[in-house]
Amino acid sequence: MTTILPSVETVVVISAFALIYMLVLLRKTLQGKFDLYDFLLLSMVAILPAGFALFPRLAYLVSHLTGVVFPFVVMFGVLFVVVFAFMHNMTARLHRLERQNCALIQEQSLLALELQAKERSSRSVG
Repeated sequence: MTTILPSVETVVVISAFALIYMLVLLRKTLQGKFDLYDFLLLSMVAILPAGFALFPRLAYLVSHLTGVVFPFVVMFGVLFVVVFAFMHNMTARLHRLERQNCALIQEQSLLALELQAKERSSRSVG
């Protein structure tokens, strides 16, 4: 098994991207724009390519163990799973918010009808 090492430029570019991306994610998580689950899933988009670039022997070992010829195919497969998990989580949240929104609209409508009924009854008494 021959290991092809990435060039220094490749390692620098991927590492710089990973560092900047992780700092942006961390800042947004600390600001409350992302929760910890989102931070962990989205950080995999930076950690996986960096791991494959910084540890090519490990990448080749993983590709050999999975029976895939090229390590980048394994990396993109894992990234696909990460993006799928993130999208699944976002879809579940969106559906939950949609149900909450529907319930709030119904509750607001019932309260408006109740308020109108009270206003009518107070007008007819006075």
